[in-house]
Amino acid sequence: MQKFIVFGLLLAATAAAQAQPSEPKSTQAGNILNGSNDVANQLPAPKTASTTDSGILAAAVNALKLHHTGEAQEALEQAETLALDRTVAQSEANMPSNDPLIIDISEARNALGKKDIPGALRDTQAALGLAAGR
Repeated sequence: MQKFIVFGLLLAATAAAQAQPSEPKSTQAGNILNGSNDVANQLPAPKTASTTDSGILAAAVNALKLHHTGEAQEALEQAETLALDRTVAQSEANMPSNDPLIIDISEARNALGKKDIPGALRDTQAALGLAAGR
């Protein structure tokens, strides 16, 4: 009888765990500047089919204009990842990039973390101008 109760409890716990989303989801930017060990929310994907840094930055500009900060954060992170795809000497691998595009994207992410949407938009547009010129 005890085996059936334990099995039933395990089955109920498993079903409850599966009903919960595996990751927190949010449409708002977050976990940018707080330095905590919190699990970052799953952010909405940028509304673009582009796989270029300029296309993704354009999506970030549009998201910021609509105050869709979570989507903008995700787009900025994706664009930064694409822009950081570079070849460097092994001795320089841990050095921060001094590429103006990376700096603008980083500043846009920092502004977004401070909830400074106009600043984030300005920096993202500057990054888009640099990316489009490449």
